Amino acid sequence: MSEPRLLTRAELAAKVKDWQQARISSADLHAWASELYHPDKVRYEDWDRYEGDEESVSATVLQDLDLLNMNLAQPEDALIYLAFLATPRGQFGDGYRRYRERLKAIDYATRRKKLAADPLFAPFCKGSA
Repeated sequence: MSEPRLLTRAELAAKVKDWQQARISSADLHAWASELYHPDKVRYEDWDRYEGDEESVSATVLQDLDLLNMNLAQPEDALIYLAFLATPRGQFGDGYRRYRERLKAIDYATRRKKLAADPLFAPFCKGSA
């Protein structure tokens, strides 16, 4: 087995920007994140102490992109991910609170209706028709 590769915030932000600017699709970003999001495949440079645990902005964003379809994430959400990725080291808690607040502000009911016919998102849009 090979050594896990280092995933930097800069690389992750570049992928999110590609998605935001339609250089890659939601399906492409989801596939990339799903392939990478495995403890044996990737390691992170940005661990911080938060509420007694070690947390990583990069790990959190990659996990959420691995769940992109379940989270009904869209390219217009890229700014939310990019803002969290720009969180200064040592400020995970503040960045994470803002990140979660911004994600909670999304109108998911409308989004479920909009995405109900998209095969990537349809399984997570039940009850929206």
